[in-house]
Amino acid sequence: MPTKKIGLIGIGTVGRAFLKEFKRNKSFVKKELNLDLEIVKVCDINPKLKNFSQELGFSFTTKPGEIINDPQIDILIELIGGINPAKKFIISALKKGKDIITANKALLSSGGREIFQLAHRLKRTIKFEASVASAIPLIKSISEVLKFARIKSIYAILNGTTNFILTEMQKYRVNLFEALEKAKKKGIAERNSSLDIKGIDSLHKISILCFLCFGKFPKLEEVLTEGIERISLQDINYAEELGFRIKLLAIAKKVKKEIEVRVHPALVPQNHPLAETNGVYNSIFINTEVGSNFLFSGLGAGGKPTALAVFTDLLSLVREGSNFLIPERNSKINFRKREQLYSRYYLKFLAKDKPGVLAKISKILADLGISIASVTQKETATLKSKFVPIVMLTHKAKEKDLNKAKEKIDRLPIIKPPTQLIRIEEL
Repeated sequence: MPTKKIGLIGIGTVGRAFLKEFKRNKSFVKKELNLDLEIVKVCDINPKLKNFSQELGFSFTTKPGEIINDPQIDILIELIGGINPAKKFIISALKKGKDIITANKALLSSGGREIFQLAHRLKRTIKFEASVASAIPLIKSISEVLKFARIKSIYAILNGTTNFILTEMQKYRVNLFEALEKAKKKGIAERNSSLDIKGIDSLHKISILCFLCFGKFPKLEEVLTEGIERISLQDINYAEELGFRIKLLAIAKKVKKEIEVRVHPALVPQNHPLAETNGVYNSIFINTEVGSNFLFSGLGAGGKPTALAVFTDLLSLVREGSNFLIPERNSKINFRKREQLYSRYYLKFLAKDKPGVLAKISKILADLGISIASVTQKETATLKSKFVPIVMLTHKAKEKDLNKAKEKIDRLPIIKPPTQLIRIEEL
């Protein structure tokens, strides 16, 4: 039984959980799966982690080069996160003949094109199940099964923190700030949770799924990306009255001969499985050309689920050997520009309670070919505020026309800008 030798860089939350999982399962893996695995060395820039590592029986270093340049190490597990120096370490390790396991969504979404091309040329394997919805075997399912079913679209809730916040707002009628503070107290949200709240975390993940499903990474700076920071409790309540729930969706889909990728809050019909995904759970709804729909659901990432996904990748790599991933197989396919988006919309205006307001708003929309499906105005002005909310749902329209209308309406003296715009996904 040959021994596969491993080096790990990064002993943060996931790294610590992985080392514990490895130690707990090593004898079982050897006995039941006939695999002999050995972690030769672990690395972190924090020297205080030496005691933790040595208590578990692992040799410790603060110098990544001791792992990257060690010829006896077959596999590098990178768990430091971020783009640099992780990219440098992975590229160096590939050139030294090592296979890679990573959970680094930020790196893969921005530098995956270069890394996968290099791995392919060097006939090395990169495993990355832990980079997206780590508690769900999503990457494996798409890579091995679903791509043969010709995927048409992915609609996904990929961030457990924002889904928890929106669920709390809907369930307990609290505002976003109160829900975020609760998430922080429970350890669900980081102290600085801007990557979650602004949709960046979901952007990184849908970029990776886009590559898997459609063969090409989008340019992150060109992807329509909006977070939940402007979602109010009033929006949550109106959406529910209209038969929807608000979710932060990450979307990748074929539209004719192009790919459309976007991340933003959306109104989802209450009876759809994505609307029923609550708390820290993730859900991924996939539609295929063969007419079948697939739903994957599970807990959002955390230390232990991510560590388990890394461990599963390790077992898969050792059992299957190097089965390198083909880089960007659809390099000629184009991405749809955000101005071309064609959708229904939820619009919330804050308007002075005067006659003729609706007529002025409606005329601007009509002049740009935007048809109104419904109008809701329940509240009246108070001494505290001279403005009342007016909620409109539109029929399908071009986003560029909606943006033009929104700019014109926000310039009206009877309107308090900015108008709230949320897309409706009928799925």
